[in-house]
Amino acid sequence: MFEDFLPLVEKPARYINSEINAVHKDLSTVRTKVCLLFPDTYEVGMSHLGLRILYDILNSREDTAAERVFSPWTDYEERLRASGRPLASLESDLPLSEFDIIGVTLQYELSYSNILTALDLARIPLRRTERNDSHPVIIAGGPCAVNPEPLSDFIDAFFIGDAEEAMHEIITLRQEHEGREKFLAALSEREGFSIPSLSRRKIRRRILRSLESAAYPAQPILPLMKPVHDRITVEVARGCIRGCRFCQAGIIYRPYRERSPETVKGLIRESLACTGYDELSLASLSAGDYSEIEPLMKELIDAYKKDRVSISLPSLRVGTLTPAMIRTIADIRKSGFTLAPEAGTERLRRVINKELSEADLMDAVESIFSNGWSVLKLYFMIGLPTETPDDLDGIIRLCNNILALGKRTTKRHVQINVTVSTFVPKPHTPFQWFGQTPIEEIRAKQAYLEKGLRRRGIALKPHDPEASLLEAAFARGDGSLGKVIEKAVQMGCRFDGWSECFDFGKWAEAFHACGLDIPSFAYRSYRLDDPLPWDFIETGATAEFLKRENARALSAEITGNCRVQCEGCGIGCEDGGSASLGRPQAVNVRTSPPPLAAKVVKEGDLVTRIRFKYTKTGRLRFLSHLDLMTLFQRAAVRAEVPLAFSQGFNPHPKISFGPALPVGMESESEYLDMETDPLIDLLTITKSLNQALPQGIRILEARIIPRKAPSLSGSISRYVYAVEVPVSCSNNLADRVKKFAELASVIVERQGKKKDIKPAIESISLAPSTGGAGLEVTLQDREEARARIRDVIEKLFEIGPEESALFRMKRIAVFCSLADRWASPMDMQ
Repeated sequence: MFEDFLPLVEKPARYINSEINAVHKDLSTVRTKVCLLFPDTYEVGMSHLGLRILYDILNSREDTAAERVFSPWTDYEERLRASGRPLASLESDLPLSEFDIIGVTLQYELSYSNILTALDLARIPLRRTERNDSHPVIIAGGPCAVNPEPLSDFIDAFFIGDAEEAMHEIITLRQEHEGREKFLAALSEREGFSIPSLSRRKIRRRILRSLESAAYPAQPILPLMKPVHDRITVEVARGCIRGCRFCQAGIIYRPYRERSPETVKGLIRESLACTGYDELSLASLSAGDYSEIEPLMKELIDAYKKDRVSISLPSLRVGTLTPAMIRTIADIRKSGFTLAPEAGTERLRRVINKELSEADLMDAVESIFSNGWSVLKLYFMIGLPTETPDDLDGIIRLCNNILALGKRTTKRHVQINVTVSTFVPKPHTPFQWFGQTPIEEIRAKQAYLEKGLRRRGIALKPHDPEASLLEAAFARGDGSLGKVIEKAVQMGCRFDGWSECFDFGKWAEAFHACGLDIPSFAYRSYRLDDPLPWDFIETGATAEFLKRENARALSAEITGNCRVQCEGCGIGCEDGGSASLGRPQAVNVRTSPPPLAAKVVKEGDLVTRIRFKYTKTGRLRFLSHLDLMTLFQRAAVRAEVPLAFSQGFNPHPKISFGPALPVGMESESEYLDMETDPLIDLLTITKSLNQALPQGIRILEARIIPRKAPSLSGSISRYVYAVEVPVSCSNNLADRVKKFAELASVIVERQGKKKDIKPAIESISLAPSTGGAGLEVTLQDREEARARIRDVIEKLFEIGPEESALFRMKRIAVFCSLADRWASPMDMQ
């Protein structure tokens, strides 16, 4: 990414490329260069476990370099287009057009417009037929690849299935076949690859036989800005033994495979040690079905509770929630608890194959409330096949009954957050033949629920029905949608999964311009013997099995989970827990995970307060103050600093910072206080922290200060800045400064109020600068006025915020008031 854009865009930390554990190879020494494109923002993409796994696999090869690129936000895109420069990778700023392969993640349908936008920004022809040997080969994979047709005009090769082993085949074949056509032909002979340019044939999904031995990043990248899911994620199982009939993942990730508890604990231990995270997540489609979930949770809690590492289970089924499991989860940090009944009546839950009685649901809810939770999130779906008004009334009744139960159980305020999504019929599911409920009916259902749930303690959040309509059209679409997507991108469609960017009107116009309409794809119902656009993709679950499940749905008949009885779906395993495809072979030796390397000072122990002086320079200047605080906390854990923690319900490390530095400003004089074990060695802690911190953050000095010394934020009140003045503003600089100093007042407007900041401006003087002309500006916090350096620069040069952002500024000193003099924060006693 281009650093000169960063002062002018929202969230510049998305683009700064300075993360811990990121891989930077000399690209001149490798044979194959791969750029992994995640078509959404950095914070979304860095939450995706699959991207991290592929990044690790590719970079484990000496002959290959893998780099990343994420969809730039619209403001960065505008700057990029205006500059005439191409989209480049995060690690090395190499234009995407210079890579050998671009690997695209197809995680959700509403990211399709971002894929074309990225290719356009990279100056790579959008249509595969217009590319030649000078262009990278575009390979796409992920859950949406099970219906590759809507993107078949743009993608050179689709991969369907588990990619861990196939990644090595891709690289080997690319090195053996330099020509595009020969490479694609070679890929077509391997299982799991669909090549749109070649004649269509049946494509069998690639299945990883053993999750136990599968590659996994030993040192996951630690993002510098907060991603959507800011935690260590370890996949304990892949696939699902259940058979929810609306769920595409339950089909396309079959069969069920587990990692052994020993392997899970080892991955957690390694990941926590090299990142410093204080939260970990055990990921699977249904964590409660993991065969040793309760003993594993107990071991992890016992091992990490003293280190204040919380554990989350993001996907728990009500049927797997035993009272013991709820009590175990209650031992870790509580926020909200999430349940997904999906439907409001037992009848409809049987239709979707979610065997859950209302009594069992209420028992689980009562146990959750009695163990200390007061916030409960419920997921429901509307527009399901065979849904009736009684099913909507069931949602209302359930939510009201749960609220009443919570109040009786907790005797305090209870909050029920209800999320209602619209059913989207997905390919390769028993419901693939049903059409989506028309949007007018969905809106009426949402209004009915809103009226029935309008009461204190219940908050309803329905999904955007127009976004669900477009999602259904893409999910069920064919090759004719390519021209629609291309037209919509030309009209400016971007980030369609983001409510602030989604413009359904533009999509409707694009469909109309191409002679198509959205309902013809989303609403269409198929007969069971009709050909489907995605029929040539074989997921492993046979059409006969899906048709049988479709018939059972219409009869509201339950199909048991495949650990109880194999239903012959076609995958080929005997049951959901077979040794070859389910549970790993038993391990004789069970070892508990050792505690984290970092130590924690217990409550009541003596502690030492250490004050650090540090720098914030280079690209790290674009890190927000909140992200900087998290950065230091995790660095302290990795550096084995024995931190002191606050008391209370949610303890946090005792680290406090001086006044926040504006995003985009450098500093050679920042300060923080850290409370630690009293026997700490200052030289050792300084060295360890500097080794754990990224380039741009360096500790210059450390000193023990009294615990009762004034806080940094309350005592620092004088600031000195060095400012590089652009050439365009440097004419008559001395006269400008002199006239400004003679002003009686300097009025700025903040939040609609005008204030005079002149009393806070101590001095402005000319100073040498590496960029030519420069200034040294000294500001003071006064009772009557406080000045921000950018306000001063804007008033001095009579410019706006966008122009002032181009001034390179650095905070070179701060001072505290001490009696009748100014003192360094390191001298405070």
